[in-house]
Amino acid sequence: MKRTLLLFIICSAPRATAQTPARATTGGVYSAPQAERGRVAYAGFCRSCHSPASHSGTTFEKIWKGKTLGDLFGYLTAQMPKNDPGSLNPDQYADVMAYLLKMNALPAGKIELPADSAQLASIRIELPAKKNTAPRAHPTTRKKGA
Repeated sequence: MKRTLLLFIICSAPRATAQTPARATTGGVYSAPQAERGRVAYAGFCRSCHSPASHSGTTFEKIWKGKTLGDLFGYLTAQMPKNDPGSLNPDQYADVMAYLLKMNALPAGKIELPADSAQLASIRIELPAKKNTAPRAHPTTRKKGA
């Protein structure tokens, strides 16, 4: 009986799956010093082909929102830099990713992004909510005749 109960508890415990990463980029998943190293690496390896605008805002959101940092890390390590894909060391790729997150107004935290695709796969790419810039009617403004 005890074995059956233990097996039931283990089998029915909730588990994180590949479809639902445990953390998100809005939770401070990189450090400020790492993003600074990433800025330097970006300037040396990426800027000759890419402008920061091509990796931020709507462009970044359309491609990466809802994917994981593991997806981004895999793409970068396999495809970038275009003239010599895979030529950076894994830590440099993680640093560049931290800089990309900073460029997209995502908060820094206390820990650095790991240079490990399996660990990065547990972090979902979410972007900060866009601020509503539409003017609001004053609450005391009323239409005539109302």
